[in-house]
Order: sequence, then structure tokens, then C-alpha cells
Amino acid sequence: MNRSSRAEPQSHRRGLWRRTLVLAVVAVVATVVVGGGLARLVGTAAALRWGTLAIATLVGVFGRLVAGFDDNRPPEADAMPADWFGLPNLVTLARGVLLAWVAGFILLAWTERGVLLAWLPALLYGLAAALDAVDGALARRLGRTTALGERLDVAFDAAGLLVAPVVAMAAGQLPWWYLTVGLARYAFVAAVRLREHRALPVADLPPRTSRRLLAGLQMAFVAAALTPVVSPALGRWGAALFGGALLLGFGRDWLYVSGRLVDEARDGDAGSDSGERTVD
Repeated sequence: MNRSSRAEPQSHRRGLWRRTLVLAVVAVVATVVVGGGLARLVGTAAALRWGTLAIATLVGVFGRLVAGFDDNRPPEADAMPADWFGLPNLVTLARGVLLAWVAGFILLAWTERGVLLAWLPALLYGLAAALDAVDGALARRLGRTTALGERLDVAFDAAGLLVAPVVAMAAGQLPWWYLTVGLARYAFVAAVRLREHRALPVADLPPRTSRRLLAGLQMAFVAAALTPVVSPALGRWGAALFGGALLLGFGRDWLYVSGRLVDEARDGDAGSDSGERTVD
């Protein structure tokens, strides 16, 4: 490998580090501004608790961004990583910042502090969920689809369905067993990694539009459960309906990846090949 080829990855990483630092400073400043506004509603001590947890969550958000630097490239195999993120990835990152702000409400008695505060977690999470439909469409429209964007999208989808329900649970809006829904994807990925570690076959998941639909319905339900309109009793019924459907979906997917359930269309195309591949 010559010097120029070695220098290109280093140059792109330096560019991404500089941009990440700027974005992180902007996110922290915005968090401080929002925390200052909250201090007027809930007092300084409560706002500091919110800000501490929000900034701690931001560390995870930007840590995930840094971990994906080498994935910031077009899908072509020989494409070089870019030294700028692009608008679609910035929209996805904004979703992560919004989720960090939602996380701060875990330590705040937000349901007891007036109408504005009672709606704020739902509005923040609802905006993050709405942007989930924007970043992917924007990436395709601008020709800026990257592996980084896809990984951030999946990571923030999963994080949102963990963080927002915990906020609702802490306020008594959702039952605590609903935490299993937020942990389902993490458990699923860990189980797949365990099969790989044990050299057991892992089959591809067949494409299912219902998978994306269930996730979208879950986001909509969680956003609704964060509002004062949904009572705790209604939240329990919704948790059983929507959460149960998502858990059944994960159960079905596990049967596929573990080879206990075979997609007939793929099986017919593959002939004697089982279609075993690693699930990312």
C-alpha cells in the first residue's frame, strides 16, 4: 500500500472527527438551552437532573456515530469513505439528540408540572419518530445512502423504543413488563451473535413489510402513551396489544434465523442450499 492510499482513510477520519466535535458542541449547547427553559418550569435542581441524563445519553449517541466512521460511504464496494456526513445522516443524528432529551425525563416528574411539560416528552419523541420517515427518503432522493445512515437508523429506532417506554413507565403510563419490548431487539441480536459464536447456522430473514409496520405502530403507540390523553389503564391495554404483536414478530423472526421456520419462496429458489447467512 502506498503512502497516498494510507493517507486517504486518515484524512477522511480527521475530517469526520472535526465535524463530529462541532456537532457535539452544538448538541450540548442546545441541551443547555432547553435545560434553561425547563428550569423555569420545574426548578434548577430538576432541570439539572434532566440535563445530566440527557448529556449522558448524548455521549452514547455520538459514540455510535464515531463507531460508524468507516461506514460513511456509498454502498458500492470500492467507494471511499466521505469526510462529511451529508444532510440525511444529520437528520438521523438529530433523531438521536431528540431521544437524548426524551431520556432526561426519566428523572423528572413531568406529568405533575402543568400542561406544557405534560406534552413535551410526547412531542419530542413524536418528532424523532416522524423524522424516521424523512432521513431514509431524503438519502434516496439525494443519492446519499450510506451504511452509516442505515446503522444509525436501526440503532436509534431500537434506542427510541427503549428510552421512550422507560419514560412512560417511570410516569406510570405503561406497565413495567413493557420493558421487554424495548429490550427485544437487543436480545435478538445477542442471540444471533451467540449462535454465530457457537458456529451454528444463521439464516437470512425473509423480507416482510409487516416488520416495518409493527415498528411504526409501536412508535405511534409509545408517543400516544406519553400524552396525558392516554390513561394508565388504556396504556396497559395498548401495551398488551401492540407490545404483544411486536414480541410475536420477534419470535417468528427467531424461528427463521435459527432455521426452525423456512421461507418457502427462498427455499425453492435456493434448491438444496439452506440460505444460511450471517444476520447483521
